[in-house]
Amino acid sequence: MTASEERTIAGVATGTPDGGVAIIRISGPQACPIAKSVIVGELPGARVLAVRRLAVGGERALVGVMPGPRSFTGDDVVELHVHAGARNVAEILEAVLEAGAVAAAAGEFTRRAFANRRLSLDQAEGIAALIGAQTQAALDQARRLVAGELGREVEAVRERVELLRVEIEANLDFPEDVDPLDEARFVTTAASLGAAVGVWLAGFERGRRARERARVVIAGPPNAGKSALFNALLGRRRALVSATAGTTRDYVEAELTIEGRELCVVDTAGLRDSDDHIEVAGVELGREQIAGADVIVWVEGADQPVGLGPDHDGHFNHFNMSAGASVIRVENKQELGRRRPDWIGVSAEPGTELEPLRRAIADAVTLGGEQWIGLARHRDRAREAADALAEAHTLLRAAAGLELVALSLAVAERCLGEITGRAALGPVGEDVLHAIFSRFCIGK
Repeated sequence: MTASEERTIAGVATGTPDGGVAIIRISGPQACPIAKSVIVGELPGARVLAVRRLAVGGERALVGVMPGPRSFTGDDVVELHVHAGARNVAEILEAVLEAGAVAAAAGEFTRRAFANRRLSLDQAEGIAALIGAQTQAALDQARRLVAGELGREVEAVRERVELLRVEIEANLDFPEDVDPLDEARFVTTAASLGAAVGVWLAGFERGRRARERARVVIAGPPNAGKSALFNALLGRRRALVSATAGTTRDYVEAELTIEGRELCVVDTAGLRDSDDHIEVAGVELGREQIAGADVIVWVEGADQPVGLGPDHDGHFNHFNMSAGASVIRVENKQELGRRRPDWIGVSAEPGTELEPLRRAIADAVTLGGEQWIGLARHRDRAREAADALAEAHTLLRAAAGLELVALSLAVAERCLGEITGRAALGPVGEDVLHAIFSRFCIGK
């Protein structure tokens, strides 16, 4: 269905309707006639905000007209900037709908922009990521997505895959005439393309961890002063502190920012064997937190023997750890004297300097290397493309049939094209588009 055949949709394009101003967006072939029916007088000229009186309630609004295809959606778009307030906005939107518009579904404006080639699919997903960003890193990466940085990089590799496929297909009828130098070049090119996609995949996990709040779990034996250290890092009392072993029965978490990185810091129950079924349950929860941690701060007291801590390589032989998790060894209660000189010595006493520990945590959550800005769907398609390119490379090295090589390259090309939504060898499936745009809010 072309843009001119689509229905005209309308929705509130701003956030909560109780702010200062709300924007009602109308998009589609009948946008201008519908908007004209709800205002008094003529519509303003293109791309000029002008004051007009509304037929509903007589209030004044700023009206902007953006003819397609040079609009956000690619259709004719009219925006009504009105006073906010849930009842006021709902009444004006209802008048627009009664004039012939249809209520926009979640993400429908952005989907129109994709369908009309105003945005690539990765840029559209970047808009959703921008709205949902909870950390500065997530915001920065979403902005890069919206700017098309990922799409340009992916498209450059996809075009190289296409060129290789087309060249190989041109030789399908006379494979015996392929020059040995060309055969060697095919092998080298396939390897280079696979390596490029491999770099993306290697950087994906770094990008994901940068977008999310790193999970820093404080763990160790009972009476190591974990809860006191947890409170000291936060600078406030969040967890109960007692000299009685086993006080912490459940994990406690709080948000903390260190050197600009947003963290979720978790205090856990002391790890030991117990006959108390509630304490046993708390220990099990602590083990689960360790398994999901990005950073484990293992704490033992200076008045305690060396316990269940990590080995010299930072690994626990008796706990599950997530892949890539870092371990920081901390000896608490250093005012009692040091027993572990190679550990970070701290004291949870008020006013004690914790900067060495804070710096160690910041270093642990700072991810080295290039961060790929792709989202999970992009990673999955890139992984499929990498597998197909590896297969093509293997076939070329084995001097297998060029038909099979061309088929593998076509698979890689299609997977890369699905990242941007501009697949040259077939459109992106409706189920994929629905899954992406249904996560948007109404009005986007």
